[in-house]
Amino acid sequence: MLILAALSATAPPPDAAQLIARLKRPVPATTAYTEVRFLRQLTRPLVLRGELEYGGADRLGKRVDTPYRETTQIEGGSVTLTRGNGEPRHFDLDRAPELKTLMGGFSALLGGDAATLQALYTISLVDNANGWTLSLAPRAAALAKPLREFVIDGAGDEPRCFSLRQANGDASVMLLGALAGAALPNPPTPAALAALCHAAP
Repeated sequence: MLILAALSATAPPPDAAQLIARLKRPVPATTAYTEVRFLRQLTRPLVLRGELEYGGADRLGKRVDTPYRETTQIEGGSVTLTRGNGEPRHFDLDRAPELKTLMGGFSALLGGDAATLQALYTISLVDNANGWTLSLAPRAAALAKPLREFVIDGAGDEPRCFSLRQANGDASVMLLGALAGAALPNPPTPAALAALCHAAP
């Protein structure tokens, strides 16, 4: 029984493992995004537009073009953050365990590494005619406290949306690729964005 329990904790569901393998991106890979953040301290959602870059297992980049300019580069255990024309700020990824775990999951997803993803998250998959939804719930208690769920919606071999749902009620939805240029619902509520993410491509 203990052996079976250990295997079930480390082996992702077969259908999910096959899907994650298909999501592997070439290196380097870039994609446009539109991100809508729902924050308790803001009266309206914050909309960011820019580009994501995947450079391999330990290299991720995010560029914000509007409404302000900012770049975040993660390489190995180091993070570099540059806001506008300001001086770059550097810090160790170990100082931000939530970001480290999230980055590990994001890299594993784009690397097609289902085993690593399963070690960090409990994985569930819903597949239908219009596409699929991959839901990731953090295993580590330290991450599960602030982050309730990480959800990826897609169709075929392409992720269309990344959604983060936090325990404090904050959330964000990131529209990727062709969907990044789509007109946003008015108003861009979480439910309206979910409908957009689940619509047939």
